[in-house]
Amino acid sequence: MFPPATIRRIPDMPRRTDGGAAAARGRGGVRRSRRPAFALGLMSVGVAAFVVLIPSVSDACQPSTTTASDRVERATAAGADVLIIGDSYTAGRGSSDAHTGWAQLLTASEAWRSTIDGRPGTGYANAGAGNQSRNTYLPRIAAHADLDPDLVLVQGSQNDWVTSADALQQRVEATLRTAERQWPDAVVVAIGPSAPLPRADTTAGIDAAVAAGAHTVGVPYIDPNAAGWFTTVNSPAYAARDGEHLDDDGYRYMARRVGAALRGLGTASSECQAS
Repeated sequence: MFPPATIRRIPDMPRRTDGGAAAARGRGGVRRSRRPAFALGLMSVGVAAFVVLIPSVSDACQPSTTTASDRVERATAAGADVLIIGDSYTAGRGSSDAHTGWAQLLTASEAWRSTIDGRPGTGYANAGAGNQSRNTYLPRIAAHADLDPDLVLVQGSQNDWVTSADALQQRVEATLRTAERQWPDAVVVAIGPSAPLPRADTTAGIDAAVAAGAHTVGVPYIDPNAAGWFTTVNSPAYAARDGEHLDDDGYRYMARRVGAALRGLGTASSECQAS
């Protein structure tokens, strides 16, 4: 039996239209916890859906080494230490309790021990409510320097419409490089904008800038927009009432898609093989 997933909340941040804030924390495997955590029962998120994983913009279909696959397998195994940095989607805004998003569901499904740091309205460049720069992703990653994660997931950036594409790409590069330098043994993965339609149509430029930044650093990039996670057909069933976030079903779906993408790291996707 897998060990129970564990979660510790980080104090809530001020709310804005982007969403609520939640966080979680824990340790697993042979590593020892530095902070207390409480148990969260395992929740099933169903069968993984097909997904396209984009390791980088120009070499999405290049095969990876067995060593890379082994690293990912260890980083995503039950009991792994995982740090998730993100916006209101990571916080769970739009869900029935406003605190259970894809990150909490995936943590439970995979039996990870996670620190989930989701803050509303934030991104690589957008500081969210209060406009405090410490709420952007880079200083939040630096603030977790005492952790020793196996896997680091940096989600979002749909809030980063406040800056130019060039400036955003530079910020993405600095953020992801900081994560890789801070945790050289961890697998670092970026996850792009993941809004339902029609909101997703407004994030194309942001998506391209974040993808380019991840490509430059050499960090795998999961691209929900390019993979077509949310369509005109499924978006109405998965969108929250505000049309900006996901509902419970939407977050369960997103958790399945992220999980499938992570399992696909180190291999060429079936879509690549068919193209």
